[in-house]
Amino acid sequence: MSYTIEGFTDEISIIILEVNKEIIERKSGVLGDGNVYQLELIKSELEQIRQQAQTNTLPEKSKRFTAFSKYVVDEWEVDSPLGIKLCKLADKFKRKI
Repeated sequence: MSYTIEGFTDEISIIILEVNKEIIERKSGVLGDGNVYQLELIKSELEQIRQQAQTNTLPEKSKRFTAFSKYVVDEWEVDSPLGIKLCKLADKFKRKI
């Protein structure tokens, strides 16, 4: 399957909306994967990746990584819907875009 920058940035935008929803829920006391600090870091990193993709300044593939993957893999439930989306996005960023 081929991936486009536009599709990739659209996917990031959708996930950012989900992260924002989770931030609001955590601040309201709703339990779930990730705390406010983690979710805000994830949002910031996603915004940075989206900006790099939009301006064609992505690092070369061998230098791409996502810091948020550690939170998702090490601390979140394995079946977290948002966590699964984030891991798939990280894979696209690292290897497919």
